Amino acid sequence: MVWVDHVTPEVDQISEWRTVVAICTVLSALSIAVVMSRAWIRHKNHGLAADDWMALLSMVFALIYSILCIVQTKYGLGLPLLLRPKESLIPYTRSNFAGRPIYQMGISFFKVALLISYLRLFKGTNHVMYRRVVWLAIVFVVAGHLGCALTLILACTPVSRSWDPAVAGTCLAPGPSFTAYAIVTIVSDVIVAVIPIPVLLQLKVNMGKKVGLIVIFLLGLFTTLCSVFRYQQIDRIQFGDGNTTMLIVWGVIEFNVGNVVSSLPFLAPIFLRKAKQYTTKYSGSGNNYGSGARKIGKSAEGYKLSSVSSQRKGTFATAQGQTTTGSEENILNASPDNTIVKSVTYSVRVD
Repeated sequence: MVWVDHVTPEVDQISEWRTVVAICTVLSALSIAVVMSRAWIRHKNHGLAADDWMALLSMVFALIYSILCIVQTKYGLGLPLLLRPKESLIPYTRSNFAGRPIYQMGISFFKVALLISYLRLFKGTNHVMYRRVVWLAIVFVVAGHLGCALTLILACTPVSRSWDPAVAGTCLAPGPSFTAYAIVTIVSDVIVAVIPIPVLLQLKVNMGKKVGLIVIFLLGLFTTLCSVFRYQQIDRIQFGDGNTTMLIVWGVIEFNVGNVVSSLPFLAPIFLRKAKQYTTKYSGSGNNYGSGARKIGKSAEGYKLSSVSSQRKGTFATAQGQTTTGSEENILNASPDNTIVKSVTYSVRVD
C-alpha cells in the first residue's frame, strides 16, 4: 500500500513524505505542549493577556499549516516535479495555495506576541522611547506579513490561476516575489530578537540570569536561519528539479520553533524555581546543626534573630554583680567609674 496517490510503489519509496510527516507531527506536538503550558501558567497566576492570545492564535495557525503540509504529501509533495502525479495536480495546488497566507500571517502572530510582552514588561517605567520603538515594530511586522499574505493570494490574475494552470492569465514572477517575502520575514525576525537586548543589559540582576535572558531571546534568531535556508530553496525550485519539499519543511520548522521560543521566557522561571527547590531539598537533607537541631527543608528561607535571656525565666548576673533581664540597661551608681552596661544575649532559631 502506498501513501502518495496515483503513483507506483517505487515512486512512493523515492518520495520524502515520511520526513515531512515526521517533522510536522513532532514539532506540532512540541509547539502545542509548550504554548498550552504557557497559557495554563499565565491563566493560573495572572489571567490571559493579549500576548497570550496571540501565542495561542499562532499555535492554531501552525497546526493548520502542518496539517495542510501533510495533506500535500498525499498529492505529490516530497517528489521532484516530473514524478508528481498529474491526477493530483489540482488538489495539490489548492492545498498549497491555502497554506501560503496561513503561513505568512501565522508567523507574524508569535512575533507580535513577543513584542506585546516587551510592552507589558516595561509598562509604567521611564522607557518611553523604547515603548515607541516596540509599537513601530508591531506595525511593521503586521503590515509586512499582511502585505505578503495578500500578495500571495492575489499573485495571479484571475486568482483561480494560482491553483489551476489551465486557466488563462498571468502571475507574478516567483523569484522576485519570494525574495521580497524572505526579506520581510528575515528583517522582522532580527528586529524582534534584538529589540530587548539593550534593556536587558541594564537589568540589575546577576550576570548568570542576565545572560540566560539574553540567550532565550536570541534563540529567536534561529527562525531567521530557517528563513535563510528556506530562501535558498528558490533556486532549486526555479532551476532544478522543482522539488519544494525542503521549502515546506523549513517553513514548518520556523513556524513551530518560533512558537516555542516566544513562550520560553514565561516557562524558564518555573523550571529554574523547580530546579532550585530540588537542589535545596537534597543538598541540605543530611545536615544537622547541633543536638536537637532541626533539618532545614526546602521551606527554610532564612534565620531570625531574637533577644532572649540566658535563663528560661528570671534574671542573670552581670559582670558587676547586678541582676537584670534580657536587653535591660543598668546605671551602676555603685561602680567606681559609673559606667553603663548593656547585657544582651542573642540566640538563633530556624524559621
